[in-house]
Amino acid sequence: MTTILFADDNRNINEHCRRELEDEGYRVLVAFNGDEALRIVDRCQPDVAVLDICMPGTNGLQALGQVRDRYPDLPVILFTSFDDACVHDERAWLATACVEKHEDLSELKSAISAALRHRHDARPYRLGLPPAGMHVSAGARRSSRSYAPPMERSP
Repeated sequence: MTTILFADDNRNINEHCRRELEDEGYRVLVAFNGDEALRIVDRCQPDVAVLDICMPGTNGLQALGQVRDRYPDLPVILFTSFDDACVHDERAWLATACVEKHEDLSELKSAISAALRHRHDARPYRLGLPPAGMHVSAGARRSSRSYAPPMERSP
């Protein structure tokens, strides 16, 4: 059975997404922060990780950098209300996809399916992100562990 790690600090979102994804036939492991997500990735090695960006402690972008360092082939989808960070924060370019949060999970489910289909392709699948050919500096990967960007939207 395909296993998905779903990390979000909001219990209601975690529960809603867990139920919806289990209804699709996935095994879903939940985490409430980036540190817990990293422990689950190390222990269970899921097929896909879905991370919220804004979480307490280690945020989603920091966790993404650490996942990429440890498991470069693991598809990671950013599922967030802060979609501007997916385009403007260079660390987000390490993700497989960036999906804006909605109650309707159709886009997330499509991104998960596509990421699973394409995970062994030579060319990475990317949704909602700059083209894979854009350079992601080593500094962006290192800074993903130590820098938490402001998460407020501008008017």
